Amino acid sequence: MSNDLGSLTSTRLPETMRGRWYNSEHFDPDNKWSGFAPKSSAVVLVDMVNWQIHPDGASARAVIEGSGVAGTNYKLERCETVVIPALRSVLSAARAAGARVVHVRLASRAVDYSDIVPGMQPYLRAAEAIEGSWGSQVLDGLSDPRDISIVKSASGAYNSSDLDQVLRNLGVRTVLYAGVLTNACVLLTAAAGYDLGYRQYLLTDCTAALSDEDQHYAERFIDNYMAQAATAVEAMNAFVAASANDCVH
Repeated sequence: MSNDLGSLTSTRLPETMRGRWYNSEHFDPDNKWSGFAPKSSAVVLVDMVNWQIHPDGASARAVIEGSGVAGTNYKLERCETVVIPALRSVLSAARAAGARVVHVRLASRAVDYSDIVPGMQPYLRAAEAIEGSWGSQVLDGLSDPRDISIVKSASGAYNSSDLDQVLRNLGVRTVLYAGVLTNACVLLTAAAGYDLGYRQYLLTDCTAALSDEDQHYAERFIDNYMAQAATAVEAMNAFVAASANDCVH
């Protein structure tokens, strides 16, 4: 995907103004991975949990019962055929390179869902998304004992959990985002992460919205300046290349 603003900074703005585009001191419009360091990076998975993605989860049941949100079936199919296979490969490469993997999950820690932002309480109540339940667990095949799991109470992970504190304690400066929905929880998390100063990437084929149109526009909007769009293959290659460089030195 082309980046008009990135091109603008490389051709029209003085060096002093474009040196930290995308919050990166190594910003290079011709090499989006310039300065990438896996050991100070984290892959953050947003809401890749059973109630959102699993065929037996609440979202899938809503489609079967004819009461689901329009586009839910698209989301489930994209996750099954595109997102999950790509994400498994990225996670393997990330862990091997020394990057951290963090799961942020929308789930209630109160039996009456009162800890959830008001607008989303009915949604979680219908999904029975209580912390500790099967629905609130990360999808099989995506988690590892070395990973960190965080519960959030709203769309954006930074403003509704201790994600920022955890990442800073881990020494993380670069975040790669995956998960659902690209134009909702992923977007709002990436927006807050940008304002917190993180260098960020959006793994486009590791994210899903409710339609191709929503996915396309979310990618374009996020890629404008918040988080550079990248594919799973690009990310895997970056992890491998950085690891090889570490071995040489």
